Amino acid sequence: MKKIILLTMLLSAMICEAQQEPQYTQNQFNSNLEINPAYAGANNMASASLRYRKQWAGFDGAPSTLTFNGEGKVIKDALALGLTVISDNIGITNSTSVDLSIASHLRISEKGILSAGIKAGVSMLNSDFSKLENVNPTDPLYASDKLSITYLGLGLLYHTPKFYVGFSIPRMISFGDVAPQTKVFKPHYFLYGGYRISLDDNLALRPALLVKYVEAAAVEADIAMDVWYKGLFGLGVSYRTADAVTMAVKARFSQFEFGYSYDMTTSRLRTFNTGSHEIYLGYLLGKQGTPGRIIDNTHF
Repeated sequence: MKKIILLTMLLSAMICEAQQEPQYTQNQFNSNLEINPAYAGANNMASASLRYRKQWAGFDGAPSTLTFNGEGKVIKDALALGLTVISDNIGITNSTSVDLSIASHLRISEKGILSAGIKAGVSMLNSDFSKLENVNPTDPLYASDKLSITYLGLGLLYHTPKFYVGFSIPRMISFGDVAPQTKVFKPHYFLYGGYRISLDDNLALRPALLVKYVEAAAVEADIAMDVWYKGLFGLGVSYRTADAVTMAVKARFSQFEFGYSYDMTTSRLRTFNTGSHEIYLGYLLGKQGTPGRIIDNTHF
């Protein structure tokens, strides 16, 4: 019974805030394109990636998300493009989002580059209300099982070979049909950064922080630390406030990248699930530019 009640609460939250941003653990790969259009073209090599996340395994109706990212420079530093496609399933609703990012980069110091980007996209939601029980079919909330919302977002990114900081509002403005779902949608704000600390020729530390905020919800922070050996193998741990402790393994083989992470739930939901799993596969396209860039700072 408790599991059914929790699932009902989860579905209600999904319906009321239909545009909730998907959650990820491996934020130091190129997931930054998902939340920040300024990431497009920030490095010398273009990239493409697939990511699959299964949230709260063993919990009926829990979120599962499949994401594709592709980005690269088109006109040197003047113009870069990025494409993000997200398929997100939670409870009775499937959401498919497609957006295009456009970014430009300006060198403002010998080592520092400032990037600015905008993104435009559309999110298409499809809900199967027939799976719900004890609902009033005349309620306007259930008037339509399909909804399309277009959105605009923006972001800034400053980075050097060892440091980065970014700020973004990926869905700052949204346009959609007049419906209860769109009326309660609120933009999400992301502030994040990280640093690379070289201990010796073989070992490097990669501390990172990602802070998320949306009105009427508690501020959430992901505090992470990766340890990399020769830029080829990495182990990571992180803590998501009031939610989970995570562990990750990562690797780079030539131009291929791989990551796997496991989240141990620390909230009251831990009784009803066996944790969350996330798999990342990436590929770097083209020839390497600045020496060392591919290993040290290709992904933030």
